[in-house]
Amino acid sequence: MRKMAFYIAVLVLIVVVLFPLYWVVVTSVKTTKDAFAIPPVWFFEPTWENYQRVLNNGVFIRAFMNSVLISITASAISVAIGALVAYGLVAQEEPVRRSNEKFVLSLRIAPPLIFIIPTYFLAAQLKLLNNHWVIIAVYAFINVPFAISLLITFFEDIPKELRDAAKVDGARELTIFWNVFLPVAKGGIVATMILCVLFTWNEFFIALVLTGRDTQTLPVSITSFLTFQGVQWGPLTAAATLVMLPMLVLGMLVQGQVVRGMSLGSIKG
Repeated sequence: MRKMAFYIAVLVLIVVVLFPLYWVVVTSVKTTKDAFAIPPVWFFEPTWENYQRVLNNGVFIRAFMNSVLISITASAISVAIGALVAYGLVAQEEPVRRSNEKFVLSLRIAPPLIFIIPTYFLAAQLKLLNNHWVIIAVYAFINVPFAISLLITFFEDIPKELRDAAKVDGARELTIFWNVFLPVAKGGIVATMILCVLFTWNEFFIALVLTGRDTQTLPVSITSFLTFQGVQWGPLTAAATLVMLPMLVLGMLVQGQVVRGMSLGSIKG
């Protein structure tokens, strides 16, 4: 009986989680008449008109390219800095390391709002608003503490004997980091990179404040389908599907590493 209740609870949970996703995808291939039909239409002839409207929208395409550029560049910078710092922390003595890890953790839990307002003011004074590099720098800065705390957990799994043996052979710290730690922790680095890309890709508030017409990202651009005349549900759901699709494919390709990374990160955090 308990097992039956468990399976029913899991089924209900899956339906609750997946139904909004199903509704968005299905609505994106419906006509307006089918989308708002009462009772709901379960069998219909799909249309790609909504996707054609979205893909012919120059603003959406530019936002897509901005999201790709900003997410990948900011995440690569975060992981590069995070890997170096994480290696340095793992190599430290235990008391010093714990103290430094607490500092990193405090940066990780700090609300982004405290960074955004000074950054906006400074960028406005320097006439750097609507600049890709300002947004990349902000996202990289925010993701660095997360990358450090996650990569520490992967570097800790590497036997200390490997580092000691390399030092006996005369290798320097940077050589050990590059030739020993990075190849062994390759899976963890990929997982950290993917998670940073996911967070940056979906982030809305920072993008809303710091981006302009030329640097707008997808989460902000998608709001252009909310007009004074009403919500354009067809193009809006088609755009939402296109925004989700790259991250879903990416997540499925590396799901094992991502789940392990999130589990280790939650344990560590």
